[in-house]
Amino acid sequence: MSYHVPLAGGGAQQLATFVARPNRFVLEALLPDGQIVRAHMADRGRLIETLLPGVPLCLVSRPGEKRATQWQAAAAQRADGSWASLDTLLPNRLMRGVLEQHLIAELPAYTLVRREVQIGASRFDFVLEGGDSPIVLEVKSAGRLVGDVGLVPDAPSSRAARHVNELIHLHQTGLHTVLVVVAQGDAASVAIDGTIDLVLAQAVQAAHQAGVQLIGVSATFNQNGLYFKHTIPFGT
Repeated sequence: MSYHVPLAGGGAQQLATFVARPNRFVLEALLPDGQIVRAHMADRGRLIETLLPGVPLCLVSRPGEKRATQWQAAAAQRADGSWASLDTLLPNRLMRGVLEQHLIAELPAYTLVRREVQIGASRFDFVLEGGDSPIVLEVKSAGRLVGDVGLVPDAPSSRAARHVNELIHLHQTGLHTVLVVVAQGDAASVAIDGTIDLVLAQAVQAAHQAGVQLIGVSATFNQNGLYFKHTIPFGT
């Protein structure tokens, strides 16, 4: 494993038990001392297969005067004992280091990695510069693993479909555009789940046909963080 990022910035961890999810942004958890606390949720998905009553959680301490909660929900334990990430921003933090270390051999040459770049009306995760053409790269997280396939999304996302369509448009203007899906598990491939979001699945299929580069990444997740392994096929 050549690169990894820690959970929620690397703060102190606390095991807890899932109690409830009052809204998309917050969950309630029971600490071992009997105290119920609220933790921020970065994953806006439904997580109906993950956040079940009584499921063990890993919380990370994130104190701050401007924060509504002092905890970040970082991971939930599956029935088989493995951990599932609750932080959709983790793959982006992983990919920043992966790109800076030039660990994706499938990408064209570049020398500079820029984050959160505004192009037109949208902001893209990364723009890679210094090669023959700027490379516009968008990252999506596949938190669900069915068999050995990392699936995205967990819930319909009009924003994700819009970003894919914009990658098609930018590719047609002459830019090199890339969609990367990071599977947070030992996946052999990644794919778009059309039963969850048919519009996104159709957009990715159109992107593939238009020449947008599709790259899957297998990344191992545990309580220490997310570890880059290698690239994997992207099913369309």
